Amino acid sequence: MRFVWVLPLLLFHQLCYATVYRWVDETGKVQYSDKPPVGQSKSLMELDKSARIRKGNEAILTTEEKQALEEKKRAEQEQRRADKALLQSFSKPEEVDLLRDRQIEAVDAGMQTNVLRRTTVQKRLDAQQSKLNKLSNNQRAVSAELLADIAVTKKELADIDSAIATQQRAVIAIKEKAELQKKRLIELRNVQPR
Repeated sequence: MRFVWVLPLLLFHQLCYATVYRWVDETGKVQYSDKPPVGQSKSLMELDKSARIRKGNEAILTTEEKQALEEKKRAEQEQRRADKALLQSFSKPEEVDLLRDRQIEAVDAGMQTNVLRRTTVQKRLDAQQSKLNKLSNNQRAVSAELLADIAVTKKELADIDSAIATQQRAVIAIKEKAELQKKRLIELRNVQPR
């Protein structure tokens, strides 16, 4: 008779301090343990502290599957946040276009500055190259300072070209983002009651 009381007390103690799993083994007996069974069990359940089922068969997911499930939940939460921000920021799709145009104008202004800088730097490089060619044609010594200046100027041109390319990619990204936002806003506005 005492054994009947020991099992519930033991089960209660385990439930208070650890996760408990319940499953039916191959022989049909109900089993309890603080570790899930090694094999796949379709009847595996995770119990909470009150001995209620907390999780069903997902308790037997692998670590990778659990991580993928968590990542999916995070992505869904992020999408809900983005949708909420989109709905709060824009009341109609035309507003997305206006923001896109303003952002592109800002990037274009920076790009125009870089194009003007590039023209100035290119003129400087042409002058340096001309000086180098004159010295070489007259078989005169070329100073290390002139060679260093040419190298610095070429590096500056490369940096400007890289900045212009980055700005061009930024314009493309702004356009793509605006199109996605517009499409999503239309979807959300059509679903939402007015």
